[in-house]
Amino acid sequence: MKKFAFIGAGSLQFTTATARDLLTFPAFSDCEITLMDINEENLENVYQVCLKIKEAMNCPECKITKTTDRAEALKGADGVLCTVFNGDVDIWRYDIEIPKKYGVDINIGDTRSVSGIFRALRNIPLMLDICHDIEKYCPNAVFLNYTNPMPMLCNAM
Repeated sequence: MKKFAFIGAGSLQFTTATARDLLTFPAFSDCEITLMDINEENLENVYQVCLKIKEAMNCPECKITKTTDRAEALKGADGVLCTVFNGDVDIWRYDIEIPKKYGVDINIGDTRSVSGIFRALRNIPLMLDICHDIEKYCPNAVFLNYTNPMPMLCNAM
């Protein structure tokens, strides 16, 4: 049984779509999907949807678990998917408003320019912590990062 740890699993759209996609492969019909997020309300919502997906896709051997403990999620994982958002959504506005105040107008501010650098500086320490935990709890896991700004974070890692 393969184990996939979703770190930052509180994203309803991404996590549930990826879990569904995994379960389309017969080789993963009996996998374990461990959802980890520090936001318990979002985690519970995603967990409930993933249970419905498991049922709708007729994968009774698949095991879906949830936790707020990153170490617990990573122990023995074969694959790690990371979609963390470091900070509250309100912090994102500063990534856009501060550069705009100085004449740099960014429409989204999560992947490039000054706004992307702000986000990278917030996320690099967290991502390095996650990497250290992967080395400790699942050193042979494949690690897929979906956290922006991807190029800056991957370079740091």
